[in-house]
Amino acid sequence: MTEPTPRRRLSADDRRAEISHAARSLFATNGYHATTTRELARAAGVSDALLYRHFANKRDLLEFVVTEAIETFSSLPPLERMEALPTDQLLLRLGHGFLERITANLDLILILVGNHAEVQDARFASFIDSAASALGEQLAQRGVAKNADEGYLSARSFFGSLISFILLQRVLGMDSVRPVDSGRYLEHLVELTVKGA
Repeated sequence: MTEPTPRRRLSADDRRAEISHAARSLFATNGYHATTTRELARAAGVSDALLYRHFANKRDLLEFVVTEAIETFSSLPPLERMEALPTDQLLLRLGHGFLERITANLDLILILVGNHAEVQDARFASFIDSAASALGEQLAQRGVAKNADEGYLSARSFFGSLISFILLQRVLGMDSVRPVDSGRYLEHLVELTVKGA
């Protein structure tokens, strides 16, 4: 008779991270409501009881995942570190970092978008608003936009275009219809933004 494989002993933080990782995948693929706690426990390789030891309920787990998502994007390098760069280089650096973060955490974006009614959390929108405000002021100071309000709109368009690009290419299947290199897309977007188009 084969002995069962012993369960790995993990710290509470590591176990929560493991459960959260499984939840990210299931919530992004199936949605919050369609995912059962039994499926979450099975995907994380834990019992239902152990899942409930780390998270009071499925809602608590969703909140943990959303907080991870917000922290992931909020940890991007601040604009102040790049103020000395020429405008096109500033936008390229910001854009590359943002695209990398979105691509690496696409499941989190899908959770925020696909489960917005359950999430009801304005932290990601506040992060985008803050980033667009800071970038908008830079664009106005550099003469790319007439004033901070127009700079804000250009910056919102910039960040929104990057999110839309990844969603269209990777989630909605544009890659199979017409593959577009993300670097080339970003360069074009930077050119449009700098020209004020």
